[in-house]
Amino acid sequence: MKDKVIRDKFGKYFKEKGHNWYSSLSLVPPDDPTMLFTTAGMVQFKRQFLRNILGDIRKDTRAISIQKCLRTSDIEEVGKTARHLTFFEMYGNFSFGDYFKEEAIKWGWEFLIDILKIDKEKLYATVYKDDDEAYAIWEKIIDKSRIYRLGEKDNFWKMGETGPCGPCAEILYDRGPGTGCQDKNCEVGCECDRYVEVWNLVFTQYDRAKDGTLKELPQKNIDTGMGLERLNQVVNGLDNIYETETLKPLIEKVKEESKNYEKSATRVVADHARAVTFLIGDGVSPSNEGRGYVLRRLIRRALREGLALGWQKPRLFKYTAIVVDMMEEYYPVLSERANHIALVCKKEEESFLETLKKSAKILEEYINEMKKSSETGAESRAKKILSGEKAFKLYDTYGMPLEITRKILAEKGYSVNEDKFNELTEIRADRSRWKEKDIGNIYGSELVNIKETDFTGYEKYSGSSKVLKILEEGKAVILEKTPFYAEAGGQVGDKGKINGKTGDFQIDDTVSINGIYIHKGRLKGKMKEGDAVEALVDCSLRKAIQRNHTATHILQKVLRDALGGHVRQNGSAVSGERMRFDFTHPSALSEEELKSIEENANKIIMNSCSVSTEVMSKEDAGDTGALAFFGEKYGEKVRVVTITDKAGTVLSREFCGGTHVKNTGELGLLKIVTETGIAAGVRRIEAVTGTGLMEYIEEKEELIRRAAGMLNSPASKIEAKINKLKEELKEQESKINSLENKFLSGTMSETMSETMSGKGENIGSVKFIKRDFGVSGQGIMGSWLDSATKNSSVGALAVGKKEGILTLILKISKDLTSDINAGKIIKEASRIVGGGGGGRKDMAQGGGGKVDALDEAVDKIKELLREK
Repeated sequence: MKDKVIRDKFGKYFKEKGHNWYSSLSLVPPDDPTMLFTTAGMVQFKRQFLRNILGDIRKDTRAISIQKCLRTSDIEEVGKTARHLTFFEMYGNFSFGDYFKEEAIKWGWEFLIDILKIDKEKLYATVYKDDDEAYAIWEKIIDKSRIYRLGEKDNFWKMGETGPCGPCAEILYDRGPGTGCQDKNCEVGCECDRYVEVWNLVFTQYDRAKDGTLKELPQKNIDTGMGLERLNQVVNGLDNIYETETLKPLIEKVKEESKNYEKSATRVVADHARAVTFLIGDGVSPSNEGRGYVLRRLIRRALREGLALGWQKPRLFKYTAIVVDMMEEYYPVLSERANHIALVCKKEEESFLETLKKSAKILEEYINEMKKSSETGAESRAKKILSGEKAFKLYDTYGMPLEITRKILAEKGYSVNEDKFNELTEIRADRSRWKEKDIGNIYGSELVNIKETDFTGYEKYSGSSKVLKILEEGKAVILEKTPFYAEAGGQVGDKGKINGKTGDFQIDDTVSINGIYIHKGRLKGKMKEGDAVEALVDCSLRKAIQRNHTATHILQKVLRDALGGHVRQNGSAVSGERMRFDFTHPSALSEEELKSIEENANKIIMNSCSVSTEVMSKEDAGDTGALAFFGEKYGEKVRVVTITDKAGTVLSREFCGGTHVKNTGELGLLKIVTETGIAAGVRRIEAVTGTGLMEYIEEKEELIRRAAGMLNSPASKIEAKINKLKEELKEQESKINSLENKFLSGTMSETMSETMSGKGENIGSVKFIKRDFGVSGQGIMGSWLDSATKNSSVGALAVGKKEGILTLILKISKDLTSDINAGKIIKEASRIVGGGGGGRKDMAQGGGGKVDALDEAVDKIKELLREK
């Protein structure tokens, strides 16, 4: 049965049961900062789920979707088993206070048996050990011998330690006694691949209190999930998910193009090609943080496996095109971004190949050190383990993922201290962890019984409200309604003040979790839940933010006009000080392009174009040509921001939930501050407007004033003064060079006399000469070294010191290079002075900042010469 047929049957069956169809959410959850990726179908229904628990019943109580998902918790199992994937799609049917266990179980069974014609003799059911209700329902459908009661680990779902939870029922498919572990006692519950989970039915019926007691929810929910790829495998009687229609074309292509076919590596490449395609398609770019790091890890892991398959150059990017062809019918955005996806993937592959060359050499040095350590004494386990610090340096400095370090080490019989590596990684992550995630972790369970906040900030900057909850001992407040905008869509959260009768709350930031606005700040005085308060937004800051947000819309319009329709917003950050706009474009912008873009943006601003907002249906908004952006989730009703000139021509129309000015003239002017590349195919512009531009101009004027004072020149004549100083400097450098040449001539004569007369230090058969050059340039040092090593059996060391940094240059005569390696000697000496170095056998350079350790470093050079 074709994949498309199964999709159609699923939609048709559940629509007939009164369910409404919902398109897949982005892999980047737009309104749930507590999640890195969308991992299940329920993610986009989280708000409906929580509203229902609170008794806020919606008309739309039944929903279905096929959700694209990404999970990396089992990434190490991908390729090794018949069932693990990072990217997959999930069928789901959901009920919010409508039907419950009876219908969920009955319809699930009916769809599998009557619609998909799966052999019912191969299906089993599991229920939670104490769920007699679900067990009784299953008894009416299948024999008791095919129903298993399992514990909380397998068959009980919970949102957290407290809050909504409930038992699960699972439908499993028996692949037969010749599969899995093949143990004669193998049965449902075994961890092998024989019994495959097809459908998981979650019955959310309890609210767990802090003491662990379970209270029945007044409104119960159904949340089901069924893996699309796994269902295709079962329906078609296939051995594993990699033989399904959704993966087999990729597997065959990778196999066809690989010199050294290996099943596990081929599966990894196929799976990761899908994950990479969808991640980039949803706006994620490779980086060393968060989602970007996961993407980078997937690309690099796939390429590493590709190299094992015999790849000589980037190839994963070619497979993204196959994924696009296979999936664009269901996800049209992929075809729109196909070139960008391939470009980003290829650039990252190229970057990683260069990284691998460098980091592989460093890892090889570490392995050799461990090997020597093992050879010098009784071999111990510790000598076979790479330190976590070195593994972290390979990752943090040179970009080598831990799994690749682990794999290379394992191939040579070594391992790595992963506990220490993870500790260092966590310390690094703590410095950059996004605050919303922390907020979600801190407050998650406390928000369960709070209704969504009524936001009034589009119309006003202040208003009366009531305190619903005080969190974190007075460091956060939730109001019934609020004019404070919560950080979203790149726009920062509002600041301001909440005034009460017995205390005031100073707001430093506003964020939201599932529609609940959290005001973070400091409480002065007293405030309690239920208090009537006045909420006052910082108006000057909000207006500055609005100017910069409208500026992003203007910038997008002029960028698309100047560069082409391929330009798409790829992220933004809007604060009161400035705006940052990330967009897709393959190359850096020229000075001329930037100047033209800035001029065109300012024409729109100076023409005082109107900025209007309108709430309409998503379908109507799409019909108007309004731009929607990747990673954003839009409900059935959307807010559209339109910029129109005085002739009535629409210049820009975008889906946007942020706050904006009423007229572009309010921006004053726009100034582009920087334009840089942040990832393959992604550029970033930073700009300022309004008061931010005034501050920018003042900073530049102050810089000019300080420079004029330092040059003792009027500001208008700074350029002429600098040119004059450059000429004077050139003359002085010429005089210095002349003096250095005279000095060098005398020094070389002196050196020749030393070597001819046998002066210098004898180290074995080597004549060692050292000379200090102070702040002199490396050119004069090099000339002296050339002169000093003209005779045989000479080692010469030139030492320089400038601004607290030592320079060490060692050169040996040609006849010694078969026994002595100057590069290795300098490397050792440079470590002593706190730096690094290296070079050729006959000449090498290094140094460091530990000036007091110079004598020790020189002694080390002599020691190494003596050893040779």
